[in-house]
Amino acid sequence: MASTIGVGIHGAGWVAGEHIKSYLKRSDCKVVGISSSSPEKARAKAESLGLKELKVYADYSAMVADADIHAISICTPPHLHAEETVLAAEAGKHILIEKAAANDPVSLGKMHRAVQKAGVKTVVSFVLHWNPQFQLIKRMLAEKAIGEIFYGEVDYWHHIGAQYGQYIWNVKKNIAGSVLLSAGIHAVDALRHFVGKDAEEVTAYSNKVNQVYEYDTNLVGIIKFAGGAIGKVSASFDVQCPYAFNIDLLGEKGAIRDNRIYASDFFTGQTDWITVPTIRPDSGDVAHHPFDGEIAHFLDCIQNNVESFVNLADAVKSHMICYAMDRSAELSRPVKLSEITAEM
Repeated sequence: MASTIGVGIHGAGWVAGEHIKSYLKRSDCKVVGISSSSPEKARAKAESLGLKELKVYADYSAMVADADIHAISICTPPHLHAEETVLAAEAGKHILIEKAAANDPVSLGKMHRAVQKAGVKTVVSFVLHWNPQFQLIKRMLAEKAIGEIFYGEVDYWHHIGAQYGQYIWNVKKNIAGSVLLSAGIHAVDALRHFVGKDAEEVTAYSNKVNQVYEYDTNLVGIIKFAGGAIGKVSASFDVQCPYAFNIDLLGEKGAIRDNRIYASDFFTGQTDWITVPTIRPDSGDVAHHPFDGEIAHFLDCIQNNVESFVNLADAVKSHMICYAMDRSAELSRPVKLSEITAEM
């Protein structure tokens, strides 16, 4: 690998700008180019970020074929990710994939096999893993502060209406997929990582208020994990309150509720909740997301030839839970994860 990693940005929208800003803070990479179906939009994005020497590609395949590019950030709508990932992997490019990685298990399977065959590094953009509250929770869990988790809840509540940038395509089922795949997958992935076990079966229910959406915009699901732990995930686009990402984890020795911890064995003499002042995941604005940490991690994985803990192989497990919950809500019955993985 070259000492300076050449980076290509595919897409010229809101989240692409945040990727670029984070790459620009690193000395071990260079943003070589942007590809977009609208070259004018790509040039405007580059100019807004002070990038003067930049290649603009009207055709994604041209960027994939560029030998100066070693890694690609895929920042397009989710229904395009599968084909774009396969093309990048076949060209030997390392790939940072915005979520959802794919809207169905067949497409996800094609991506996964292409990446495995090519041996390229991947990161799927579960960017909240670099949020300080997430890191605090993971540290407490690693130190066994609350013991083994037997129950957990994570909620993604975000009113995504006409005021939100991606609303124009987020309402379409063939593009966004579902309330989980569009955004609630952050909650699914968080709960899975906190519990530390694979899911075995789910049951889910859904409804909607905003009739412009082509899919149900509110869903609640129950997960049965290997080893006996259980959990609940909810996602809502119809919620009429500020953005909320609620986290509740019950362990054999204590509990965590967002940034509050009760672990009397760990904190000797504790008689009430300890509140830790920290930065919580309390905004749906991508400008507030910790992309600096994610981008640094992606580049470090490439430079040091190591796999990410949120690579595509790991992300498959979170996506399978989403597919299973969507199917459970549609069919009004429990769905085993093995039913979904068999379709890959």
